[in-house]
Amino acid sequence: MRSVVVLAAVAALVAGCADPKAASEKNFETAINDWISVNPPCLSLPYTGMRAADRAADAGVFPLYVEAAVSEHPARLANQKKAAAPFEALAAAGLLKGEPAEITQSGFFAGPQPKLAVVAYSLTPEGEKAYSAQGNSRMMASPSFCYGEPAVKEIVRFTEPGDMMGMTVSQVEYTYQLKNMPEWAKSKAMQAQFPQLARDNAETLEDKDVVVLMNEGWVHEKAMKR
Repeated sequence: MRSVVVLAAVAALVAGCADPKAASEKNFETAINDWISVNPPCLSLPYTGMRAADRAADAGVFPLYVEAAVSEHPARLANQKKAAAPFEALAAAGLLKGEPAEITQSGFFAGPQPKLAVVAYSLTPEGEKAYSAQGNSRMMASPSFCYGEPAVKEIVRFTEPGDMMGMTVSQVEYTYQLKNMPEWAKSKAMQAQFPQLARDNAETLEDKDVVVLMNEGWVHEKAMKR
């Protein structure tokens, strides 16, 4: 009799593990991994606010123009250098290539506009590999460089599944790691300009997400918005 009870318990446990609708660490890990593995973190390009007057509206993101640090006025020169620093770091990391240029900037006033000394940045072959026109923003395009391969390390805890707006959901806290980080993302110079890179190079990262129970099992909440 005892063996029958044990076998029944084992069978129930196995069935629970195999049930994709069960509220389990394994199912939640799968749901989160399915999402984050194809949505790595991205580094948004700083906004320069510069556009050549003769550039077509549909010309694309590149080249990006950054005002050249050539001013004779100390305060303005300091601002120019500050604005240029992130792009210089991206160029030093091999993602962008900068070339001196002159543009007539789009203006709000009628009449001829003065020429402006700029550095025109374009993508390098290495930059093309990491570049994403959309980035990880789902609301609006955010030109970015994406990096790493997110993978869940451990499901720390999760809430008891409950109803929310007609759906069964659970909030999951977990740790993860970014594997196969590119060399440019590990660069100290890049991390100095983009602090998120320093954070993301940690051995263990923490996050929390909401998973939703669907017909086929648990899925990340953001996967429902595709």
